[in-house]
Amino acid sequence: MSLTTAETVSPGHPDKIADLISDYVLAEALSNNRSSKVAVETFLTGTSNGGLVVVGGEISEKARINDKNVEEIVREVLSITIKSSFPDFDLDKLQILNVLTPQSEEIRLAVEEEKEQGAGDQGIMIGFATNSTESFMPETFDMSRKIQIALWKMQNDNPLLGLDSKVQVTTGESKAKVVVSTQHREEIDMDDLSKSVEILISEFVDGNFALDLNPSGSFIKGGPSGDTGLTGRKTVADAYGPTIPVGGGAFSGKDPSKVDRSGAYAARHLAKNIVAHGLAKKCLVRIAYAIGKADPYEVTVDTFEKNRNNKLNDFINKFDMRPRSIIERLQLLDVDYRKDGLFSHFGNHDRKWEQIEDI
Repeated sequence: MSLTTAETVSPGHPDKIADLISDYVLAEALSNNRSSKVAVETFLTGTSNGGLVVVGGEISEKARINDKNVEEIVREVLSITIKSSFPDFDLDKLQILNVLTPQSEEIRLAVEEEKEQGAGDQGIMIGFATNSTESFMPETFDMSRKIQIALWKMQNDNPLLGLDSKVQVTTGESKAKVVVSTQHREEIDMDDLSKSVEILISEFVDGNFALDLNPSGSFIKGGPSGDTGLTGRKTVADAYGPTIPVGGGAFSGKDPSKVDRSGAYAARHLAKNIVAHGLAKKCLVRIAYAIGKADPYEVTVDTFEKNRNNKLNDFINKFDMRPRSIIERLQLLDVDYRKDGLFSHFGNHDRKWEQIEDI
């Protein structure tokens, strides 16, 4: 019997806080100038003096991002992802360092938009879809994600819970195994919490399951006080879980000229449409680019079937995979990047790259 395990994390996990800060900077830059080029990463950690957040990377000068913008963004994100009742990461003593630098002139010239916009980086992007779930996402990962979303609501509603958490689900046996680690206050009744979490899980797991709640014991110190956070460290949870290959780069903090992001969104869009139009039960799309070049070096579609549908090639050709076409088709300059990275970048029906096209 084959076992499958998938993990998701909450927006209050330190790595996801870092992702959010980077994407908030991106959103601010695009709001100031839609042609801004952004590649931002964030590091954060608790310190004896309260906490440290470092925002660095390359960004167009036309984006008009300064120290004041960065500080406001950091504090806004932390107000959403850290509860005031968990004061280890002291916002009053927080040190915020803005070490953003101008975008490389070599990259700017390579991605010049006046003729044919080239890819903002080389790399490999993966897209996947399956008809086994309503979200077209892998089953075990989809289950973990649904539990995580419901747990996030519980964490926000319950004053005895912090906002840092992880959910892990293992399927393939008679009982699903669910591991939930959630930050909490010292005075919480763990038996009561266990009952509440079991009720929550039962909404998404059919039949019996085994819950392992906070297996390490208490989980009082969480968020960036309990662990460092770094942009791009949750690439598997950001995509499809560990059963699907991961492409070459993370998504958050990058404007859509970076094919790490736009190419991955386009690959998901193509894979989902292939499955939704009945051309395959599941589909994996792989795309590769060279920096500065518009045409992809590879577009491979695997439907995991011996006999390929004769209509498939014509269908694939309807999806232009050059960066400018992707950005226009998926309206990637109009996306609210402050929320598209929550609970995976895929499987959220309101995203443009999740749209089933009338073809």
